[in-house]
Amino acid sequence: MATLNQSENSGINRNSSTQVLYVDDDSQLTTLVATYLERLDDDLSVLTESNTADGLDRLDADQIDCIVSDYQMPGADGLEFLEAVRNKYPNLPFLLYTGQGSEDVATKAITAGVSAYVQKGGTETYELLANQISNLVGKRRAELRATVARDQLLEMFEQVDGFFTLDRDWDITYWNQEMAERTGISSDAIIGQRFWEAFPDADGTELGEQYKKAFATGESVKFKTYYEPHDYWVKVRVFPMTDGLFVHSRVITSEVEHKQELQWRNERLETFASTLSHDLKTPLNVAEGNLELAVQTGDETYLEEVARAHNRMENLLEELLGLARGENLTAELLSLEEVASNAWATVSTGGMDLTIESSDTVVANEVQLRRVFENLFGNAGKHGDAETVRVGILDTGSGFYIEDDGSGVLESEREKVFHSGYSTIDGSPGYGLSIVAQICDAHGWGVTITESEADGAKFEITGVDFLLK
Repeated sequence: MATLNQSENSGINRNSSTQVLYVDDDSQLTTLVATYLERLDDDLSVLTESNTADGLDRLDADQIDCIVSDYQMPGADGLEFLEAVRNKYPNLPFLLYTGQGSEDVATKAITAGVSAYVQKGGTETYELLANQISNLVGKRRAELRATVARDQLLEMFEQVDGFFTLDRDWDITYWNQEMAERTGISSDAIIGQRFWEAFPDADGTELGEQYKKAFATGESVKFKTYYEPHDYWVKVRVFPMTDGLFVHSRVITSEVEHKQELQWRNERLETFASTLSHDLKTPLNVAEGNLELAVQTGDETYLEEVARAHNRMENLLEELLGLARGENLTAELLSLEEVASNAWATVSTGGMDLTIESSDTVVANEVQLRRVFENLFGNAGKHGDAETVRVGILDTGSGFYIEDDGSGVLESEREKVFHSGYSTIDGSPGYGLSIVAQICDAHGWGVTITESEADGAKFEITGVDFLLK
């Protein structure tokens, strides 16, 4: 990265004054011009030389802000002097002040890179000359201040963030080390390439569209996006420039992941609270009912059902606490018939009949699978007014089903009922089927609702692993 060298004639003087070098072989005129310029502008300090060779020596010895040169001089003329200056100091303001007014001289001077051209005349031209000097030096100093500020900004960004620049043709003109490390492409390999050829996958992404927007509107944009080709989240600021775009970016994947982790934990806590209140109701109702029967009849066998219900509640609490802590599910080989039967025993079936048409062995978490059956059995009785429930294996062999002969689920409601809090019955919390969907998702299963042969609801759970017989 280029840095400013104060020993060079860069256009920023150490002093507050503007130091002008005037080269002219007419000694009387040089004295007169110098006197007028210093009187017209107190900030101007004019040094004079009579030939270009001495002028070049003076440039090396002093901090010069602007050169004023005659055209016709013995030895090298003003244009040759300009060429020599441009070779060493390409950006130093150079003003040609000549009595030769031909268009040919002016054209050659402009082609050679002269900053301004003023024709000699009466004393009124001195004010024009002073104004031109002031404007040229002011512009150059502003450019250099902007360059210094930009270099400092780039140096700061170089430490922590990625940035690059594009010209108006979308060619990459700068590529910092962070971008090289992020993409695996060095600056030497990418500078000069067209952005869309270097990154064809960016076209059509939010990243690419925002770059195009900044180009089209000339207004800066900022956004956060996931950039799939490099698998990271990035925060981007795009600043249009006169010659292209300045693109600054910072990878924020860790911040996004932390935020997602917090959201996930909050959802876990919400799920814990809702499922705790929902799933404990079934064994709690069973325990209360059997306890009341034991008291009324004196038959202590009802207390065995109370104990089983309490044990079920304890297992549910341990499982839910494990999920809240982020513990993984433990899968094992389970008899579908046995798990379904155990679930049926802890559900208030209200006189419904259960038929199990499968003795297959499934790979699942026992507590979670049992909850699936409990919630679907309870749904059949409470929401579907069913009399019969059947459990079996799908014809495709990809999973199992639970179906009933109740009122079924309207086709328009079949997606909605899996949403947490959604219910077709007033006063119902609407968690049962959403818990079923969550458990299926945790196992990598799918769950859908169709119509049973008895016009009731049929829940098909697919993607299930069975132990092959």
